[in-house]
Amino acid sequence: MKRFLLPLLSVALLAACNQTTKPAEQPTSATPEQTATDTVAADATATTPAGPATAAPTAAAPAVADVHLSLRFKPVADAQPKRTQAFLKLQGPETKEIDLGSFPGKPDLIDAAKAQRAGYPAGWVVGFRSYDAASGTGADVAVLPGTDATHVRIMQRRIDEAATEPYTFQVSRELSLPSPSNLSAAK
Repeated sequence: MKRFLLPLLSVALLAACNQTTKPAEQPTSATPEQTATDTVAADATATTPAGPATAAPTAAAPAVADVHLSLRFKPVADAQPKRTQAFLKLQGPETKEIDLGSFPGKPDLIDAAKAQRAGYPAGWVVGFRSYDAASGTGADVAVLPGTDATHVRIMQRRIDEAATEPYTFQVSRELSLPSPSNLSAAK
């Protein structure tokens, strides 16, 4: 009996493993329009990306921070001719003070009227002019937003009374901000 049972069980096991299930409903005949529509629908589902349920969540745009700019000046000790160290202070989510370098004389803060007469770049936020009358030289400095809201651009122009043509503003530095920011002059 064992001799017949073992082959019988193996045949039953193989038959169970090789079974294919048939769908309950199969169309008996398909029209050409149905076949074309089914093919297009199958292609569309194969090429369309997964819906919102399976899409990765997108990061929210960072909030725009207000950053206030101000300038601070400190005389350079024992400098001949007289020089002044200039600093740019950024007050916002974090406060920074950037050393802009030393400039001749005592810097003069620029207002809108002075900026227009001196040809400052459009969009400047804060700026100053330093000038040494004894040498006839100095510098104009303008601080303005960079190409996007995440940078501050510092531009400088040399002043020289002996020059035949006026100098133009050049980008001296560009600073990164931690997040998109609205720049304004501190009050």
